[in-house]
Amino acid sequence: MNSRKLPRTTSFIASAVLAVGLAGCGATGPAQYQPLALNTQEQNTLASKPAYLRPLYQKLFQEGQRNEVLNRMEIGTAAFYHGDLNEARESFDVALARIETVYANNDSATQARSLWHEEGRKDFKGEPYERTMVYYYRGLIYLIDGEYDNARASFISGLMQDAFAEEEQNRSDFALMMLLAGWSAQKMGSTGLAQEAYDELRALRPDYPIPGPDDNVLIIGETGKAPRKLADGMGHYQLVFRPGKQFEEKQLAIHTGAELMPVPPVENIYWQATSRGGRPVDAIVEGKAAFAQNTAEAGKVLAELGVAANVYAPLAGGSTGQVGNTLALIGVASMALSQQVKPRADTRYWSRLPDAVHVASLRGTPGNPESWQAVYMDLAGKPVNQPSGVFRHYQDPRGNHIIWHSSRPR
Repeated sequence: MNSRKLPRTTSFIASAVLAVGLAGCGATGPAQYQPLALNTQEQNTLASKPAYLRPLYQKLFQEGQRNEVLNRMEIGTAAFYHGDLNEARESFDVALARIETVYANNDSATQARSLWHEEGRKDFKGEPYERTMVYYYRGLIYLIDGEYDNARASFISGLMQDAFAEEEQNRSDFALMMLLAGWSAQKMGSTGLAQEAYDELRALRPDYPIPGPDDNVLIIGETGKAPRKLADGMGHYQLVFRPGKQFEEKQLAIHTGAELMPVPPVENIYWQATSRGGRPVDAIVEGKAAFAQNTAEAGKVLAELGVAANVYAPLAGGSTGQVGNTLALIGVASMALSQQVKPRADTRYWSRLPDAVHVASLRGTPGNPESWQAVYMDLAGKPVNQPSGVFRHYQDPRGNHIIWHSSRPR
């Protein structure tokens, strides 16, 4: 009787394993997207842009909605680096409009997330640190324009993005945004709001020099290269972060002509990428991947049980051996199946971000910051042989100054 059932069982298992194998053969990895053709309006827009932005705008039009936020981030940063504030303002505003559709702190955005997470994950919206940095750059433009209330609102919104990850709320630890929110409130004349922001900053950076009440010059220096996103783990379904490559500058000082002024680091962007509320993150594993991991573990256990059953088969008769084969095959099939439901990690990232941001403030007339020279050092304080980067000097309509520096092209 067993001999008549055995072929049927074996055939069933073989069919199941074959089906899984065929499904595996159909897996082709990340989806490939054909570049979109530019319409007449897009071609005209492209022709109207400065030469340094044309490749970025062409990429924006070719990749469409799927990468619109990412490409707007890249365009905005490049424009800000070149001092083209109109272009930067436009691109950051578009990026923020898309981000706030899904990641605002209101009921409409919560409902949008419930729909977007099901079907829209391929549309880039960025990790929390990336969304925060859009608010950082937009806030700087508001400061340059003398719109201190809007600047403060932008920095506070950035703090909310830092605290917000998927549907979980974490304590924000983005010291840069706290410092800039305090500066904006100070320029608004709101000492209470400024003190509140600076108190939060002191809780994170007890030794950081707080701007004086009469300071009118804010110096911001960006050094290093953006953190990178990589796919890790079996099936490449874990998203992990790594520091940017091929840079050494970690400390910053500025020769103003009259003195060498240290500009202390207030924020490490790589740390922000790899933490949630101050807690280190090893990898980002989303819902499907967590389910697949459990499936793989179950398959491993079943496979091991199958091997054990085969070992004990001579002691229990042939039927146990057949059970062992069955369990082993189901275990292997289960592990193979788990590979089919592991989504590859989304490794798109904002490549023009810095590794760290340094901030100092002073009172007085900055003179000619475009002629300043930056001095870079590594973590040990040893000089780094690197040419001085660019300085941009802005005086807002109320007489306050923003001096922005980048050690590298953005």
